[in-house]
Amino acid sequence: MTENEKGYLALVLHAHLPYVRHPEYDAFLEEDWFFEALTETYIPLVEIFDRLIEEGIDFRLTISLTPTLLSMMSDPLLQYRYLRHLNKLIDLAGREIERTRWTPEIHELALMYHWKFSRARQIFLERYNSRLIPAFKRYQDLGMIEIITSGATH
Repeated sequence: MTENEKGYLALVLHAHLPYVRHPEYDAFLEEDWFFEALTETYIPLVEIFDRLIEEGIDFRLTISLTPTLLSMMSDPLLQYRYLRHLNKLIDLAGREIERTRWTPEIHELALMYHWKFSRARQIFLERYNSRLIPAFKRYQDLGMIEIITSGATH
């Protein structure tokens, strides 16, 4: 490459989760991995992508959505359990707001988590009707993201 030539940068976001759906139990610890990924990764990404589009900011990136992740994202049982999980977190954060009202440095943290979990619930349930896959399809159709995958067993 000569010094006048331009290079390229490819941003590829990749994550993989094992299949953690267990209908034989009312609650299964490993399902929390999936719930945390939704709350900490996929819902914030959707929110950022929406904001970039609303603000007219052109962006391009590649994201992998693996077969196990897509299967879990589209599963009605896991969608229900995720909302139940979020509701418990919102309730816990609300109790922490009350408990920490006299300790401002911790109180701010409780407020932040209450807002974060409430926001995740609003986006997941109200904006996307518990279905994130169509959101990613929309960004792909707009040419903002390129969706790739991997083998089912990673």
